[in-house]
Parts: sequence; structure tokens; C-alpha cells
Amino acid sequence: MAGTMLVAVDGSPEAYNALVWVLEHIKEEGRACVVYVISPAKYAAIEGAAGYEGISTLHEIRERIVNDERDQVMARVKELAYDRGVDVEILVRTGDPRSEILNAAEEIGADLIAVGSTGKGLGARILLGSVSTYILSHARVSTVVVR
Repeated sequence: MAGTMLVAVDGSPEAYNALVWVLEHIKEEGRACVVYVISPAKYAAIEGAAGYEGISTLHEIRERIVNDERDQVMARVKELAYDRGVDVEILVRTGDPRSEILNAAEEIGADLIAVGSTGKGLGARILLGSVSTYILSHARVSTVVVR
């Protein structure tokens, strides 16, 4: 594809599968962008971990965990892109992944959004929500869900 392709990554194998799909389908004149969204809700339950590596407050513990996870995901994104000879732009956002992915797509003028799917059953999607289902339903551009 020659247009702008946005892929959402969250550190899951399914998200990396979506990234690989984009890297393998992007044309030389295309643009590959990666968005990684830090979801505050994901880290809200961290408690009782005071003393983690000499850090005493829960805020500091959350910051360390968020930064470590972000660094690991970005390193893997760069490795996968380098291995395939593709330059990628990386966007890091904080907020609800569903809205942040759609906002990023609009801001960069994406022609396609790629997301991974964990293959959760109907019950898990109803209880937990599904980012990929939400993106499919609300995106203004073509969307690919990769397993």
C-alpha cells in the first residue's frame, strides 16, 4: 500500500503481528506510523508495591513500570522495522486507547488502521470491551484486524 498506514501496538503478540503485516504490505512510497497508547486505567490498580527498586511512592512505582513497558515496546517496534528495512514514525499517547488510536489516525491522515486482535470470546468483549471491535466500528478509514 502506498498511503499512510497506522498500526496500534500495546506489547501483545497480536499487536506485533499487526505491525509485521503493515511492514510487509507497505510500499516504498508509503508511510508507516506506530501508535502506542499508555492507558492510565491499566496501571490504576497498582498498590502495595512500595519499596520497588528503592522507590517509595505509588506514583513513582507506576511511572517506572509505565516507562519500562514503553521502552520495551518501542525497542521491539524498532527491531521489527529495522529487520524489514522500513522506517516507522512512532507516536506515544496517554488516554483511552480507542479514542487515541482514532485521533492519531485522523491527525496523520491515515489511509488504513491496523490493529491486533486477541481473539477474545463474546463474553470477554462484552465485559472488557474490545479495542479492535471499537476501531472497526468507528474508524473513518479502512481497518485491518490481524490475529
